[in-house]
Amino acid sequence: MRNTYEERGKALALFFVLIFSEIFAQLPCNVLVGYWQSSWGTYVRLKDASPNYNVFCLAFAGSSDGTPNTISFTLYSASDNNITANLKADIKTVQAQGKLVLMSIGGSAGSFQITSLTEKNTFVAKIKNLITTYELDGIDIDIEDAQYIGQTGTISSPSAHITYLIQGIQDLMSWYQTTYGKKMILTMAPECVYTTGGLSQFQIGDGVPYLAIIEALKNEIDILQVQLYNAYQSNGLNNVTYNEATADFIVSQTEALIRGFTAKGGLGVYSGLPASKVAIALPVTDVNVSDAGDIAAGSGYLSFSEVNKAVNYLMGKTNQKPGSYTLVQSGGYPNLLGMMGWSLSFDKKNNWAYANNYASLFGSNNNNCTVASEELESTSAFILFPNPTQGMININSEKKGAFVNIYNALGEKVTEQVLLQGSNNIDLSALSTGVYIVNLGTETQKLIIQ
Repeated sequence: MRNTYEERGKALALFFVLIFSEIFAQLPCNVLVGYWQSSWGTYVRLKDASPNYNVFCLAFAGSSDGTPNTISFTLYSASDNNITANLKADIKTVQAQGKLVLMSIGGSAGSFQITSLTEKNTFVAKIKNLITTYELDGIDIDIEDAQYIGQTGTISSPSAHITYLIQGIQDLMSWYQTTYGKKMILTMAPECVYTTGGLSQFQIGDGVPYLAIIEALKNEIDILQVQLYNAYQSNGLNNVTYNEATADFIVSQTEALIRGFTAKGGLGVYSGLPASKVAIALPVTDVNVSDAGDIAAGSGYLSFSEVNKAVNYLMGKTNQKPGSYTLVQSGGYPNLLGMMGWSLSFDKKNNWAYANNYASLFGSNNNNCTVASEELESTSAFILFPNPTQGMININSEKKGAFVNIYNALGEKVTEQVLLQGSNNIDLSALSTGVYIVNLGTETQKLIIQ
């Protein structure tokens, strides 16, 4: 019997941890993700970015020797002598506006491989330090280059270095939840060859490693933004090859990421992600830019009119196909999360054309989604006040003998009390400030102690 109670206790604790994760992820309802860098291109401060951007990825925390030992985030701008102080100030400014700031890890010139438990722990320690130094909301995984990310394993049984990376991310998620009392935002920006490349026999040589990472972390991932540029071509779910820089490429690759598929070469099954976690990632420049120096990527850019045709068809705003690819799901995916653009520097140089085009598709919604929180509170029949509180609360119970349980952000029970019928005063002044869950029978409410 004791084991049964212990198991129930663990399950209940996990349930409340999951509730907290849903409430406090605080991802915007629709996202425009912008990559910020200081060392090349047109320099832009975060506070001066187009207001349509609501998620920023600092690029990049990279390695100089292909190992986690040298991971660092280097800042440089000839036009900003106070770049570190200004960046930290700007992070606080945009966060106060409800926007998120993440550290992007890797990049084409800073990728690395984790080959041992010791290196995994080094990776975790390095990223923890960057998160705390800049007070960030989470991380973006952008490890590239086949020599670092490629694998010989499968989706369900990845190679050791992929497993170490997954474990490292899980360690960071757990640490962040414990340290900050909320979910760490997790995004990924892999290249096509490591994801939808699994649909093409000619692209599976590197073992579609990101499919293994995504599959292992599918519940933790907040945004998947596969780079639909520098990709050249890839197959769709219909086994037809599509070239990048076309509306068909955007539609076919995005639907594959959402619906999932069985990878070629016996590499296993990718089960897909909800459309509400998928963003379309493109260069920020229109094909019609006047200066070749304004083009943000080596390939994959196309006119905004073609982008709009693809997005509108994907989201079911129109039944008119922008090309030859036909969506498997009739009516498309209205909950598509948004878009990502590489990069802020190039978008600024082009007067924020990409950000403005995003707004024409998704609107200028920079508010946080708190549906889970609202649903949680709206289902609660008991009355709890004041909330927030400085220590004392009152709970009005319809019956005598009911148990009220209060859990912290880790799902640990911190208080239990038997209620009288009617008004009950409860002293919580011994508890630390923070967010808690109050449970009475099958009902729950969020409580903030200030």
